[in-house]
Amino acid sequence: MRRHVAVISLLALVLLPAGRALAGGHEAAPAAPAPAAQAAAPQPGQQPNLTAVKADFVPGDKTVFFDDFSDMVGDEPPPHWKVRGGSFALKTAPGIRQLTTTSDGTLTARLRGLPKNFTVQGTVVFEHPGDFRSIWSLVTGDDNEALRLFLQTQGDNLLIRMMKGDEDLGSKSIPATWGEPIDIAWWLQNGRLRAYANGQRLIDVNEIALPAIAWLAIQNQLYGNEGNGAIGYRMVRVAESAPDFSQIINSTGRYVTHGILFDTDSDRLKPESAPVVKLVAQGLAANPALKLLIEGHTDSTGDAAHNLDLSKRRAEAVKAVLTTQFGVDASRLTTAGLGSTKPVAPNDTPQGRAQNRRVEFVKQ
Repeated sequence: MRRHVAVISLLALVLLPAGRALAGGHEAAPAAPAPAAQAAAPQPGQQPNLTAVKADFVPGDKTVFFDDFSDMVGDEPPPHWKVRGGSFALKTAPGIRQLTTTSDGTLTARLRGLPKNFTVQGTVVFEHPGDFRSIWSLVTGDDNEALRLFLQTQGDNLLIRMMKGDEDLGSKSIPATWGEPIDIAWWLQNGRLRAYANGQRLIDVNEIALPAIAWLAIQNQLYGNEGNGAIGYRMVRVAESAPDFSQIINSTGRYVTHGILFDTDSDRLKPESAPVVKLVAQGLAANPALKLLIEGHTDSTGDAAHNLDLSKRRAEAVKAVLTTQFGVDASRLTTAGLGSTKPVAPNDTPQGRAQNRRVEFVKQ
């Protein structure tokens, strides 16, 4: 059955996403680095225990679309989205930039085309919801909905459902705290589709074939508390997923990741960095002769000297976790912090800045 995006408005659907930051990693609304005093090198006890983290989501490495609303101004429309219906406004607080709506409406990302293998990430905030629905729809060039991630508030729970046309691929209800950000992710790799919420894998199916995808449409529907409640978006990221660490490092000599994340203006790794760090550790264990240079990179926001120091400490933090938690011999790892000196994209858009915040592993 063909399903046109116009039909989506007849369904209970909506969206959303979000991210984080790093000298290697996408980040939720990047705040300008504070001109704080330089912190001491991280001690092992300061880092979360990544060996205990169960999450396995690995973000795609080649950014196709990114927005954290950092270049949205005043009451102007979001510059990287087409808006239809409803009203969307920028809500700000210390360290937060959130595109917010209190009524039904649709956002369409200025995105043209998706690769065969991809990841979609976002952070959504449901504030004082009644029966609020949120859907991310992947749409073909002839306006047919190919894949949909459906979010619906139900009491104190959030229902997550994945649909392919009329086929229900699976659903899961999880406890939620309204007003707190919820990280959503989905990952299509060689026909295997996985959906996550707050790092927990909820749906895992295979033999998924999609037609060519033209864009991402995000629709909001608010029932039961319209005008008092709201749906907010803090970040959306779409990226091309890549083969695993060992394949990339052996074939190209360099592995670039946006999946190692840090607390804002800090060298403390976020727990969601665990899947990528584990892949690197496994690659090192499988190849005892492999030695790596760990590079930290930032965007150009804020003070250059501070960014350079921060990138150095973050690279050292990654090394510390690999050695103290995963048993990698420290002699196999060296580090370098390059700050914003080696950009891979212009720093004048959120997407460009997101691509520049990264960690790279270089074969030595």
